[in-house]
Amino acid sequence: MERYFVISLRSIILCIVFSLVGCSSVKNEDLEIKELITTVLARKISISDTVKVSMKADAEWVQNPLLKPCNLESFSRLRSIIKIEGKSLQSILSEEDLKKICVESEEDFIFSKKMVPQSVKLVEQNYLDSLFAAYTLSLKNQTVASQQFENLNANAYIRLSKPIFLQKGKFAFIYYSNHSSESSSSLLVYEKTGQKWELILSFPLLIS
Repeated sequence: MERYFVISLRSIILCIVFSLVGCSSVKNEDLEIKELITTVLARKISISDTVKVSMKADAEWVQNPLLKPCNLESFSRLRSIIKIEGKSLQSILSEEDLKKICVESEEDFIFSKKMVPQSVKLVEQNYLDSLFAAYTLSLKNQTVASQQFENLNANAYIRLSKPIFLQKGKFAFIYYSNHSSESSSSLLVYEKTGQKWELILSFPLLIS
């Protein structure tokens, strides 16, 4: 009986330890994402009390037939062209990194409050889409009013892809798009230096 009790006690302790390790891992991942997003949105946060961000990560950019951002051949060519402080992106990101970016960016991913700074407001994408659709329709019909223009800009929002951490957290990739009357989007690559994320690549994909 005593031996059974000791084995059971050990099992319970091991379960607790594994649970804590699992929770710690999740917590660390959330914290890492929060630190990255805080850096990505630093300029927006500095000029606005509230920054609206879509709760659902953007996975559609990977499928854009015009941009073809995840065609490995074109992406590889891009790596050899882009220079970062005298080094090509090719010397920083490998083919495996590119595959990881493209595969994981297509996954369903929802941002939680733990992953974003306090000044970021997570908003349902359906609501944001309805605002933009109404504005686009009014432009098409040439009935856009100044109030609609102001409403769209007042409700300007950011879409981000799932943050992809590469090479054991040394680099991070994220797709960023700003949705307002003047939309823009970019591929962003950050490098971890000390405890901070530093932008090493901002490659614009679309400006309208």
